[in-house]
Amino acid sequence: MTRPEPAITVEVDVTNPGQFFACCGLLELADRLWPGAEGWFDEDQFFLAGHPECSLRTLLGNLAASIVSNTMTPVQNARLEELSAMTKKQRETIPGLANEKKSLDSLRRELPIMLAGTIAFRIDWFRDEFASGSRFKTWAGQQSVLDIARAMHSGMVSAMKAPESSLWHNARGIGVPFNFDSDLGGQGSALDIGFSFDPLAGSAATRIEGTCKPALELLCFVGLQRFRPREIPRQNRFVYTAWNTPLLPSVASAVVCGSVNARDESLYEFKLLYRTKYLKSFLPAFPFQGDRDE
Repeated sequence: MTRPEPAITVEVDVTNPGQFFACCGLLELADRLWPGAEGWFDEDQFFLAGHPECSLRTLLGNLAASIVSNTMTPVQNARLEELSAMTKKQRETIPGLANEKKSLDSLRRELPIMLAGTIAFRIDWFRDEFASGSRFKTWAGQQSVLDIARAMHSGMVSAMKAPESSLWHNARGIGVPFNFDSDLGGQGSALDIGFSFDPLAGSAATRIEGTCKPALELLCFVGLQRFRPREIPRQNRFVYTAWNTPLLPSVASAVVCGSVNARDESLYEFKLLYRTKYLKSFLPAFPFQGDRDE
């Protein structure tokens, strides 16, 4: 099969699950901007081909220009803003207000994410119990998926000023990431490091700000909506396939989870690092070892 001339080339470490699924996110968004876009991997590169106007700068520019929100209604947002403007004591004087605010706060933290603009996209895989999408929810229940998504989007916007070759660039102090980047596996929590960063945050002289790759985190978040690894039950092992034949996202997603086989495919497996019962991170992947018993 003759491969088309790629319009976009991205350096990728396919053993980093975050980078792999971020490339899947690129394919997803490219197909929405230029229907019929195809993508494929070849060793340490990911390629996209399709429309003559297809370019990484245009693709990322449209994502950066999108508005990140959730599925709360304008009425719900206005009511939450009204209740948040009141003091706790004021809310306690009227029965039901405290519970109403608690309910609206929960909706803001947990509802599906919406991208609006040239790219319109709904992301709700983290609420999917039926197809196990929620297994890859790496943040705790009291963390806001909207706040994380907006922070990564904001960091990605700043990256638009950098050369295209720095797609996986590091940014400091933009907020808490999703922890999809397996390079973060050894960083992060106070339990990992042995002390909490919080007491140091009051002064610029002592404040410790973590780094993350916002484009990787946001694009992986997008990619997981359609592209998922196959889970080996009860073993905390997840298998994905890197394909090297140009494919549409509808077909590539079936290849990634092993539902469809592709020529010259490469299989990888990774595990989730459980920092706590609820906080998780993606660990680095390695070549698939087969469906063995542990």
